[in-house]
Amino acid sequence: MYSGIALYNTEKLNSKNALDLAETFFKIFDLIITSAGYYKKIEYGAYKGEHDIVMGSLSDLKKQIGENNTISFRIYSEKNDIKPWYASFGYTTEQLLGFSYIDIQYPSICNESKLITKYINSLDPNITFSYGINYSCEKVNTAFYYATDTNLSSIYLYEKTSLFEEECPGRFKGKARYKASMLRMVYPVNIINSNHLDIIINNITLKEWIFNNKKNGSIIKMKNNMWLWLVDSNQIDRINKTLGETGVLISWSPLHLEKKKRKLP
Repeated sequence: MYSGIALYNTEKLNSKNALDLAETFFKIFDLIITSAGYYKKIEYGAYKGEHDIVMGSLSDLKKQIGENNTISFRIYSEKNDIKPWYASFGYTTEQLLGFSYIDIQYPSICNESKLITKYINSLDPNITFSYGINYSCEKVNTAFYYATDTNLSSIYLYEKTSLFEEECPGRFKGKARYKASMLRMVYPVNIINSNHLDIIINNITLKEWIFNNKKNGSIIKMKNNMWLWLVDSNQIDRINKTLGETGVLISWSPLHLEKKKRKLP
């Protein structure tokens, strides 16, 4: 199994900030950095704004970042028998795809929420983003594509794969309501802000709803004005159903579930 982390609304980060986040992640999760790549604008490309990725070492990437020659990058941990990579950290900006986010993939481990808590708490308080998720998939490719809901990648049966992509800025010019008023779905680890805690669930705030029942998970205050909402895996389906029916989940789709269960005559 593989895990993914996606952080959204990261436009206030620069390449140096993102590099610090990347190196901290690989250190905390005990992963070796083997290579890196950065996106470089093609001066005479087939279309305006076309970019190409240049592969090299971490030192090469640091040099390019120091000289302000790159706007987006990816750092890899590679092993010969695992394709396309063992783990990776990607930093994407508005200049590349129209909106900013960070996507991370790595092999699933025990006590994952503790490492994620340590990771988020280790960040500089000036490093900000509005929303993040942690999820699990069978393949590293799925974990990669799921960050932006591309390539029809989904992890829940009751999830419509295109809805989150349409919500994102960039090509679809989405409303990005995940910044404050909605959640994509509910995951084992949800990195949310105070606006999310004020979302109304059955006439009470999400924060009150969580505190009212231990089965609804627990929340931990982070030092960068974010919160971790931790949910037991055996409660995920129930909580997604409750919040989905309330209308606060972007990708919730009970009709999608019915279609997947339908059998051919």
